[in-house]
Amino acid sequence: MLPVFSTPLALLGLTALPALAAIYYLHARSRLHPVSSLLLWSDARVAPDGGRQIDRPRLPLVFWLELLVLALLALAAAGVHVPAPTGAGPLIVVLDDSFSMRAGAPDSPRKRAAEALLDDLRRVPRSSVRFVLAGDRPQILGEAVSHTSEIEQLLEGWTCQAPTARLDSAVALALELGGESARLLVLTDHAPDAPPKEGRVRWWALGSVTPNWAFVNASRTAGPRGDRLLIEVANLATDARSTTLRLEEVQPARELRRSELRAAAGETQRLVLELPEGAGTVRAVVDDNELEIDNSVSLLPTTRRSVTYGVQLADKELQSAFERALKATGTATTAKENAHLVFVDGTAAAPDVPDSWTVRVIRETEAEAFTGPFVLDRSHPLTDGLSLTGVVWGGGKGPLPGSPVVMAGNVPLLTDTESASGRHEIQLRVRTDLSTLTQSPAWPALVWNLVHWRSTFQPGLQRANVRVGEEAAWVLTSSPGSVDVTRPGGERSTVPVYARRATIRADRPGIYSLQAGAESVSFAANTLNRDESNLTQCVTGRWGDELNETTLRNDYRDVTAWFVLVALAIATLHVRLLARKPATGANP
Repeated sequence: MLPVFSTPLALLGLTALPALAAIYYLHARSRLHPVSSLLLWSDARVAPDGGRQIDRPRLPLVFWLELLVLALLALAAAGVHVPAPTGAGPLIVVLDDSFSMRAGAPDSPRKRAAEALLDDLRRVPRSSVRFVLAGDRPQILGEAVSHTSEIEQLLEGWTCQAPTARLDSAVALALELGGESARLLVLTDHAPDAPPKEGRVRWWALGSVTPNWAFVNASRTAGPRGDRLLIEVANLATDARSTTLRLEEVQPARELRRSELRAAAGETQRLVLELPEGAGTVRAVVDDNELEIDNSVSLLPTTRRSVTYGVQLADKELQSAFERALKATGTATTAKENAHLVFVDGTAAAPDVPDSWTVRVIRETEAEAFTGPFVLDRSHPLTDGLSLTGVVWGGGKGPLPGSPVVMAGNVPLLTDTESASGRHEIQLRVRTDLSTLTQSPAWPALVWNLVHWRSTFQPGLQRANVRVGEEAAWVLTSSPGSVDVTRPGGERSTVPVYARRATIRADRPGIYSLQAGAESVSFAANTLNRDESNLTQCVTGRWGDELNETTLRNDYRDVTAWFVLVALAIATLHVRLLARKPATGANP
């Protein structure tokens, strides 16, 4: 750890050193001539040293003392600070854990960042070092360490597989974790939105602009005669390029389709493909490029989960409206008993079935037509994508049991009640003669949300294909204490089960296998993030300076006074030497 200067411009005073040397170097020696008398001389003083002759100097001790005094005074004016005996204060390193840091492996930004960090720690040892991973959610990597071997071991957990890097949240966590004395270093491949302020945060970007082909969207949905694939591939480059897209079935291994893609700069190519009935896991691959992690996607077969229903309404118009919307979902079928959804009139008794949800349709005699404004609870599954613009909703004005989902002003029109066992009872008030609701696009959307919401409580995986960073929900037929999870790469772990539901977060791409007793399922996670795959915004640069008043006060010691004292002592010695100099006119 090297000394620092609080006023480095004062080091310009060191230019006096060559000036002093020049005075002693460019001198001429006068010669002594013995004469009989000085009476006839107009000026009997000894001729001073000087002239145009350049001669090899005979440097006396006073020259070296003067040179040393000038150097000490210049250093003192610059404010010399030396490292404290305890070393520099703690350092917290924020690591960009997004997958763009893997680009260009083996010489990736992640590798260059790790090497730059270790070089910095060798130059400026720290009392302790901690790491914060900046992914889609920040997390602390290990405990505080100080030795190089421990730091290298912790860096092995920096895998760079997150779908995005929320650096602002990670920096906020690091500041809270470190307190006032800690310094922060951000290692990433992007420039900061705003340069960090001096003294607290340093920002190092070690990326480089690179063209890239990437999958930015992929889904697999069940169809009547096989599954349908939707795949989007983007050319994330500054010029038009071509690539080959291959579609393969994993087991048995065979190629299903090969396509040549050409796209302009930044263009996305979309493909919709029909799979043969009974096709298993399929894999889509593009040609290798700088970033390997987004060159392929794996898609598992979608589980077909059917929701059964029974409509028991006296109003035939309402019954017909419900049945048309339920059939349009494509996943709901009628059942005479033990239906998952039962639609009854407001005063009718609900069937005593453990897994049955009840939808009570209330037709009040005293009602009026509401044109809005409608208040929707957007956190509720029934309002997902629901728009009531231009809808007239007729109903009563009295209170309804349950939590309001849709309201007209302060009048509840749709409510939800959840029992202790997890069953739901929906209260829906509607008068078809005062409403346009059942003829509007909002009606099938509302019924679709109801069926889809109910299907998420059916046994099985909610989704067989997710993005990295999302959660996969598995509803089991029983309630075991935990589920065994085998992650990509073979790592095993367990997750708890609550109310027959286990939630597994996909933190890396690949196939996840779940096991709970005799039940087992699998799901796939893919890296699908256009912004993160776009390497044209990556840069190399450094922002922020760690040195400020707080750093000087905590990590360094001011030794300016010692330089001044030594300079005074040498100056005193210089004066004494000059006082003993003989007045013979000899050279100094």
